Amino acid sequence: MAQSVITDIGERAEGAASAGGQNGSAQPAGLGSAVVTATRTAYVRYCLTLALVPVLAVVGAMFIARSSWYLRHQRNSYLTISDYAFLQADKNCEVVIFGDSSALTGVAPRVLEAATGLRTCNIAQPNTALAVAGTLALDAYLQKNAPPKILLFQFTAPDFRPREGRDQLYEEGALQLVRHKLDPSTMQLFAEHPLAFLEFSEFVLRTALINRDWSGATYERTWAAVRETNGLFTAPGGPLSQCAGNLAVRPPDPEWIAALRREYSRAGTRVLIYVAPYPACDQSYAYYAAALQGLSDNQLSRFDIRFFNEQNHFTREGAEINSRRIASDLAKLPPD
Repeated sequence: MAQSVITDIGERAEGAASAGGQNGSAQPAGLGSAVVTATRTAYVRYCLTLALVPVLAVVGAMFIARSSWYLRHQRNSYLTISDYAFLQADKNCEVVIFGDSSALTGVAPRVLEAATGLRTCNIAQPNTALAVAGTLALDAYLQKNAPPKILLFQFTAPDFRPREGRDQLYEEGALQLVRHKLDPSTMQLFAEHPLAFLEFSEFVLRTALINRDWSGATYERTWAAVRETNGLFTAPGGPLSQCAGNLAVRPPDPEWIAALRREYSRAGTRVLIYVAPYPACDQSYAYYAAALQGLSDNQLSRFDIRFFNEQNHFTREGAEINSRRIASDLAKLPPD
């Protein structure tokens, strides 16, 4: 279509030049060809400009995502503290908490420290980060700190199977890769999922330029909270009054759990894998209580829904009750 339009324009120009010559007016030689060439050049430039827009947007999004300015001015509390584990150098905690958001919001280091006398850090991540980046945050922490005496994983019951999130490139996980592992393997992952990568880039640009927190209040408030608690984060909002919907029924993966134990039981570190307390109103409790027998180092317990403020996320009161139970278990561990 575009080519026929260009040809038509050129033919008209040549016709006009011919008519001009017949009428006796002086026309520069090759005027029609010059018009065709100029039109084609403009068309190519137009197409190149259109093609460069998404490329420039993606490149710009990557620069923005890697900046500290972005974390300070977007509004998502979980993204705000996504660097926390990567910044914990020379903390040398004796107990390290890792896992999904049930650990991030449900295990209070200060409670464990008071009960056991062991310095405790919580570097857990949302499951959307684990689905894309895996144990990147934990591995980064262990490279910068002495091996802990105890590494305690806590997952909600459906997360005893790894989530397949690399096709979707969840924002929390993709941001970790961009900020802390922008290497050939990450670039290959993005290249293999171009539409998901474009969606992530659009998300970065939108949250940085349109839905931004101009004051930086989210950043200041969230970082103050995790510094004060050694990594425990309590999501804003009051307690739930009813189940927000039943948790997904996902069969646990014993091989994956065994691999975690093998991978991190080294250098004198004892690995414990806990299942987070379950909402009492969730109908899948019986299934998971049976399915997790022998896989987790604790029994699946039930908490009243008022101890949750989001699905899988604990209120501060819920976190303290759960943490006291964990501390009691740690105190009973036999010496190495």
